[in-house]
Amino acid sequence: MLTLSDKPLEVGEAWDLSYKRTVSAPAWEQAQLLLSTIGPRTTAAGLGLADARQVKAWVRDESGPREHLVAGRLALLCRITLALTSVYSPATATLFLRSSNPQLDDDVPLLILRDGDPDVVQGRLLAATRAFLEG
Repeated sequence: MLTLSDKPLEVGEAWDLSYKRTVSAPAWEQAQLLLSTIGPRTTAAGLGLADARQVKAWVRDESGPREHLVAGRLALLCRITLALTSVYSPATATLFLRSSNPQLDDDVPLLILRDGDPDVVQGRLLAATRAFLEG
């Protein structure tokens, strides 16, 4: 099961762990982690969904999104959230996702993810996350 670390990790360790856990976890576990850490509203917003009903259904049915874009957004949002919450609190992860970011020309990470193709925007979002983690 996809879980957070019991103690804060070093940045490099958190970065590697978030990648490995996201790649190996099924979509429904990624959804479950997001719902429990950043909450249903932030999760749904990042995935480009009107609300979290569909995300909760994935967890309940142990399934995942059918659309490629939504599946990619789910994995990327999970990876970013895992990296941030392995070093900081879930509240910090939520604030990072919802706040304008100087690494992204003052755009909001959650909106970039929601509006973009995850294959295209992941480099920018991961670089901004890494910069935040490295301080």
